[in-house]
Amino acid sequence: MSRTADHLVEVHEVARARVAAGLPVWDRRLDVAGVFHTDALTFEQRRDAVARAVRASGWLDGRDMFDALVLAVEGLEQAEDADEFDGWWDEVYDHADYDRVWIVTRA
Repeated sequence: MSRTADHLVEVHEVARARVAAGLPVWDRRLDVAGVFHTDALTFEQRRDAVARAVRASGWLDGRDMFDALVLAVEGLEQAEDADEFDGWWDEVYDHADYDRVWIVTRA
């Protein structure tokens, strides 16, 4: 997935359909602001805390081990550096757009 114009249009349509159905635009909120941009943690500590928060959120519930989001979270967990983490995080973030998960990374 990537943030193309088509992606933006598709997720906007998902949001509009939710509003039309009387639902909030966002289905859930995932707050990782407390760890995402803190220099008090090492890269590995931040990576692990973010991955734990995603898993603890319930967002992966009901998905099998071959699900693209599950695989992206596993990629996050195994990222060896910030660049690799950022690539997997982009994948997770794109899934969040479709699944209507509001990810908070800044306080």
